[in-house]
Parts: sequence; C-alpha cells; structure tokens
Amino acid sequence: MSYRYDVIIVGAGPGGATCAAILAKSGLKVLLLDKNSQAGGKTMTVSQNGFRYEFWPICASPAGGFQFQAVIRKLGLENEVQVFIPDPLAMAYYREPSGKMKTLVMPGLSGLLEPEKMLQDLIAFLGVTDSDMPEVLRLMTDMMTMGPHDLALLDDVTVKEFLDRYQIPRSVYSFLATIRCEATMEVPVDAACASEFIKIVQDTARGGGGFYVAGGLGILCESEAQVVKANGGDVLLKTKVEQIAVQNGRVTGVFTEKGAFHAPIVVSSAGIQPTVLKLVGEEHFERSYVDYVKDLVPDWGFAGVRYFLSKPVLKYPVYLYFSDNTILTLNDLNKQEAGQIPEDFYVYMGTNSLFPGMAPEGKQFAWVGLTCPADPKAKMKPLFDALEAAVSRIWPEVVEHIDYKEYYGPAQVSSLTRDSVMPGQGGECFGLAPVVGQCGKHKPSPKSPIRGLYYTGFDAGSYGIGVHQSIDSGIKVAEMVRQYRLAHRV
Repeated sequence: MSYRYDVIIVGAGPGGATCAAILAKSGLKVLLLDKNSQAGGKTMTVSQNGFRYEFWPICASPAGGFQFQAVIRKLGLENEVQVFIPDPLAMAYYREPSGKMKTLVMPGLSGLLEPEKMLQDLIAFLGVTDSDMPEVLRLMTDMMTMGPHDLALLDDVTVKEFLDRYQIPRSVYSFLATIRCEATMEVPVDAACASEFIKIVQDTARGGGGFYVAGGLGILCESEAQVVKANGGDVLLKTKVEQIAVQNGRVTGVFTEKGAFHAPIVVSSAGIQPTVLKLVGEEHFERSYVDYVKDLVPDWGFAGVRYFLSKPVLKYPVYLYFSDNTILTLNDLNKQEAGQIPEDFYVYMGTNSLFPGMAPEGKQFAWVGLTCPADPKAKMKPLFDALEAAVSRIWPEVVEHIDYKEYYGPAQVSSLTRDSVMPGQGGECFGLAPVVGQCGKHKPSPKSPIRGLYYTGFDAGSYGIGVHQSIDSGIKVAEMVRQYRLAHRV
C-alpha cells in the first residue's frame, strides 16, 4: 500500500464515498478512510438473522431527477446499484381535533401523473373548506413557482414566518410544519429556513417521493469504495483518523492508528465541527473562524425502536402520524431536553421489507421514531416509553407481532458517525441544521481557510434532504478539488 496520495478522503458516507469515487475515476490516486468496518456512514446497511436494514430510517428523496441516480450514471454503477421507486409510497394518519383518525395513501411517482387528483385527495384529507381554498392554492402556487431570486430573499426567514403570511387552516399548517418540515429537515418550524424548505417541497413535487436500493441504501457507498479500488486507489476501513496534519497553513496528510498517510489535499466528511475543533485543531485557524464554527447549530436527533416482526403487517414503506398538536417548536425541544415529553408528537414508522431480499420469508422489519435532542448523553428511556405507547395506540397490529426489538438514538448515531466535540452535538440526524443563518447564501463553504482542506457531506456545499444533499456535495467538492489541483499543480 502506498503512503502518498493525491487526495485523502476522511469518511466513507454518501458525501465522502461519492467524492472519492469521482476523483479516483478521474485518474487521481485516492485514499478513502473510515472508522467503521464497512462503508455507508449513516446509510450503512447491515445484516442480522436474515434481515437487512439501515440502523435508522434514511431520507432518500426525491425519486426522480436526484443526484443519487446522477452519480450512479457518472460512475457506471447501474448494475451494482438498482433503484426501487415504491408507489404508493406512504400512509399518512391525521388525528382531527375531534379525535377522529383520518388516513391518506400518498403516491410515489404516479402523483406526478395526476397532480390534480393528489391535491384533491390532500385537501379532502385535511378537511379544507371551499372558503379556505383560495388561500391554500395561493400558498401552494407561490411555493411551486418561486424562482432563485425570490428563494434567496427567504434565506433569513423561518418556515413559521413564511407560513404566517397566509391565512390557511390549522390542518394545512400542521401538515406542512410536521410532515414537510420536521419530517424531512429534522428542525422545528420556528427555526427551519424557508428557502431550504421550499426547495425541498419543489424537488419532491417535481421528482416524486422516496426510493430505496436493492440490498439497502449502503450499497451505493460500498460500490463507490470498489470504484476507488478499481481505479488504483486504496480503501482502509476500521481505520480511525486521529489527526489531519497541517504545516505552514496547508494540509500534508493524516495520522491514523495504522500510521501516517500523506497528501496535499484532504477532504473531510466527518462534519465541520469535528474536523476543525478536533481533527485539525483550533490552533491552525484564526480565532474568528473558530468562533464561527462553534456557533454553527447541529440539527436535532432522531431516536426510536427497530422492530423485528413475526409476520408482515405493514403494506406501505412509510407511515406518518400527526395532529394539530404535533407541531414542534424550539420551546418544545427545550422542554424535551429537560425531560418533559409532549402528550402528542409526530411519529414516523417505516419498513424496507417490502423490497426483495430484505427480510426472511413471512417476517417483517420496521423502524419507528421521533425527533429528539442530538446530545449523545441525553436520557432516552422516557422518550422510548412515550414513543412505544403511541405506537400501541396508533398501530396496535404492529405491537402484537414483535419478536424482538432494538433501540437506537443519538449515542449510537455519534458512535458510528460523528465525534461529539461540542455540548449537545454528535448525535444529530443529518449534520448542521438547515436553519436560518445556515442555508442559501449563509451555507458554510466546502473550502476551509487551510489550503488543501475541504469539507463534504451534509454540512457544506449543497441543499436538500439528507442523502441528496450529501451526494450533491460530494459531486461538487470533487470538481473543486480537481480545479484546485490544476491551479496549484499539486
């Protein structure tokens, strides 16, 4: 194995593995490192007792026109990474103020073919009256027709502030704040950035709902790691990077438990805060930049239970529960951190067992979860108890068929992905929060102040839902690295 490379990539999640594969295929000598035993990062797919699954549900959307498919084509991985687009995609549960539970089957790509029917079904589901329709349609039209200039004007506006401009029914507000905001951005409505929110709504409306991959979402990163190897690069798993080396204001490589590796360019997919504050060290940056990085806000966590069921129960890949009382705010999250669990909250449940080869015959796997603090040290048991009580109430048929279960939360997220370097940080769902001040023109740059050091993944360089944003960042940073090498002849 060589100890000198053109580029070293730290982290084999969607951002890092994508960047590494593109650079390796372009002819660079690449080293891809990851502390885990397999590639994938937060999308890592594992096997147990005949089940294959990710440790937690993953936001893989939109279904069409998505960077996931773009990178598959770019790397020639069509045979290795086969995409499934389920249709219908989801079942939504809305509990009306009266207590009545209403349901709505949410289409996948077929919704693009029948947008008027999809809107009519949603309007009926939410109980929108004729008198409310003009304002609801004005909101929907404004969101779908908004161009780059008008979107940029919303970089400093929260989703709550944007929605408050419209006199819409509480049910519509609840749907957008919960299903469209919290469920996809993992931040509360009074902090989420409106421009980012609307871009996601537009992408989903134009590209359809979610998708899955044959064998699991981690297959992409595993296949990208193979691309690195096939093009003369190296992949070292179970290799934790202890330090990114810097001399005279530029990177020189990395130190790991397996030795030192040298390169004039290092791309970190470990998160901006862990990279700056731990892997590189504050002393190599100006004080103002360190303060900027420390002030960046991570998004919130997601915790729940993995259920292994004795028989198939779920008919759709995704199940979503909400009511007019499940709208999450910053104040609600602060109370949750103090141990006060709300009486009613948004609940996600999903299964990948509807896809071939993901579960033993006659059995089913399911995730269930809700938003929580990102602190790896947070006490989770009260939250787990409240969550399972909600599942028993909403989906009793699932509880009846549980063979065994496993819990997951911020501590496991941090141990597998991001080191905790700031109070309450490490167990976040995606990375930096898509909140006002961190999106659009305020998004952190993928290029660090240190020469040759770049960030990729969810934290820098792109927009959108989790996997989309990470992969898009990987594509863009690969091009930035290529340009840097040409300009600096390194």
